[in-house]
Amino acid sequence: MKEDHLAHETRKRIYSLIESSPGLHKREIARALGMSLSTIDYHLHYMEKRKMVVAKSDGKYKRYFPRKEMEMSKWDRKILSMLRQEVPRRILMFLLLHPKAIHKEICEYVGKAPSTVSFHMKKLIKEGIVEEISLGKEKAYVVLNEEKVASLLATYKETFVDRAVDKFVSTWADFGKLNP
Repeated sequence: MKEDHLAHETRKRIYSLIESSPGLHKREIARALGMSLSTIDYHLHYMEKRKMVVAKSDGKYKRYFPRKEMEMSKWDRKILSMLRQEVPRRILMFLLLHPKAIHKEICEYVGKAPSTVSFHMKKLIKEGIVEEISLGKEKAYVVLNEEKVASLLATYKETFVDRAVDKFVSTWADFGKLNP
């Protein structure tokens, strides 16, 4: 007889949240559900072991995604992992609206030190989400696969606790670049 892994109410709530908000890390899940980290940890371990969820490390956090028959591609998980982080998300939204922006412009928009922006830009470039291009003496940046990044922002906009995402999605749609 096959065991129903979601029969446990707590596990069902955790899985449901991961399904609706892929890419959250353990502490975000605990906060959203008002549960202790130890409870979340136990159930995430259980679900990982049974291949119900898959975890991807972004270098700082382990982020969780539903496993369902390759529902989300590795590429989508990679992008969502970056979008779940505030600074990379803000950089990506800025670059989508301002292609070929230079480092100084990105720093001004994000409101972070140049070294912080450089750190996140290196991650985005390494992951293949952003490309660095040469504009004479300046280096500029563009988002590769703009449509995919914008689509993921639009699809999961309700799961970001960031009004800037709503504003971005609205602006992107006004440009006629977002397919409903």
